[in-house]
Amino acid sequence: MKYFHKMFYNIKGIEERKEISTNRYNYESTIKTGLEIKPINQDDIFELFYVPTNLTMNLISKLTKNDNILEESYLILPEVAKQRFLADIIISEELYSTNELEGVKSTREEIVETTRTIMSEKNKKSNLRFGSVINSYLKLIMGDLKRPEKVKDYRKIYDEITSGAVSKNDLPDGELFRKDITYVRKGLKEIHRGLTSGEKTEELIIEKIKELIAFMDIDNEKCHHLIKIAIAHYYFGYLHPYYDGNGRTSRFISSIYLEEEYSLLTAMSLSRGCNMGRKKYLEAFDITNKIVSRGEMNFFVDTFLGLIIEGQEMLLLDLNEKIELLDMAFEKINNDERLVDNDEINMVFILAQELYFTNDKQKGLSIKDFEVNVGYTAATIRKKLKTVEEKGIIKKIKDKPIRYIISSDYLESKI
Repeated sequence: MKYFHKMFYNIKGIEERKEISTNRYNYESTIKTGLEIKPINQDDIFELFYVPTNLTMNLISKLTKNDNILEESYLILPEVAKQRFLADIIISEELYSTNELEGVKSTREEIVETTRTIMSEKNKKSNLRFGSVINSYLKLIMGDLKRPEKVKDYRKIYDEITSGAVSKNDLPDGELFRKDITYVRKGLKEIHRGLTSGEKTEELIIEKIKELIAFMDIDNEKCHHLIKIAIAHYYFGYLHPYYDGNGRTSRFISSIYLEEEYSLLTAMSLSRGCNMGRKKYLEAFDITNKIVSRGEMNFFVDTFLGLIIEGQEMLLLDLNEKIELLDMAFEKINNDERLVDNDEINMVFILAQELYFTNDKQKGLSIKDFEVNVGYTAATIRKKLKTVEEKGIIKKIKDKPIRYIISSDYLESKI
């Protein structure tokens, strides 16, 4: 089925456009959402609707297949690789991507360092930059977050996910949402206007958020879970309930919904995919906001699912490369006759995991890091590491505290 906006300018006359879009809206298979939009610069109101197509079903099938492969690949990782992939790749890349989309300056290294700090028990209440955001991601990973069930849940998520990323001047001035009008501009041109109703703007937003919650509670048999997520993601952006931070809040809420039915890796692929396909992502909002779509959600749904798939596939490519390198390193380490026992083999292999599954290749591991993973005292670990260091397999890069990395010369040379 051709997207309506692709047909719009080839249809002669307003009445014929209305007739064709009304026919689509009235298809027996059409999913009517009960969610309404009013494109700017005209007076018509449209109910969002979606027409099931083979294209969307194929995208859902591909996304589901990718999800299974991602989860299987992640589950075979050894423990240190899992920990590092979680902190240094999954969380850091997702947060970095959402910061990029929102124009918030950050570095992957800063995010990784904060994540590692927070993941240590004594720092759970860290006030570090992005600390609240990272804590939210960690709650999502641990399965401690539930979908927003009440209007106030949106504000709670907003506060946690935008902490440190929104200026004080742009914080909401209502009890839960903004009270005034807000615009989205491209240069000097207004391309979208957040939902507004004068002095009753916040009341109207609350009413529409309730409708959004009700839509997400529709049985999955009536509307596929992924299609609901895509539509809800669009509608939250259309409402634009805050002056700033709408995008990161919406993507995080969508990740919560994704995690209900799919793996954590898929849930954490969303911002990565949206950032990679930023132009397509923003275009999907822009086109769906306009009268040329007349409430049809197919283009947005398909684009949204395609972006998740792109994020999945980039993550899978990264993961598979790391797994192959780690497998090669394990074979080399396991067959190295200079390593006299399993303890030495294990310690070198832990450093190989650190190398391949971290963004900071020169940070290395401390004695304390080894204590967590090998179960020996600090004194025993120091002694064993020194023995392996003398064989030229690992390298001490710092004394206070002591930190080791695996030697790149060792990995790149023939035994």
